[in-house]
Amino acid sequence: MQVVNLYNNIYTLIVRNNNILYYLGMGSDSNNLEKAKKIQKRAKPQNLVDNVPLIAFYAPPGSLDRNNDTVYVAPFVFNIFTFDDVDCAHRIAEELASMFDKKLPPFCGMENLESRFITAHESSVDEENIYCFTVVFEFSILI
Repeated sequence: MQVVNLYNNIYTLIVRNNNILYYLGMGSDSNNLEKAKKIQKRAKPQNLVDNVPLIAFYAPPGSLDRNNDTVYVAPFVFNIFTFDDVDCAHRIAEELASMFDKKLPPFCGMENLESRFITAHESSVDEENIYCFTVVFEFSILI
């Protein structure tokens, strides 16, 4: 399934980005478990308070391209959580934009087209002293 492959490719690119790892309080030498706690493939992150700062990303329903039914357009929502550190959340969002906006990300095992930025905004969180900034990108892949 291409969307699962897309999830895994996005995750791989993020965990290889040293700037994002730094903003999340990790280094390139962090192990896979530490990275998985800070970069989660899910809408509702596990152990939010214990793992902040973190990025939780997920794919709401996508669709076939209106003009080309061999292209699937998948939106991905990235929620960036910090302990009231707005600047850090914005730096992570900017780093994600530099990786994905108007880019052909180097995905493995799939043909993809240019990805693009859709929107960004502050999101509410039920936890006290946790800030969430949300960024949405669309990824187009050949099916």
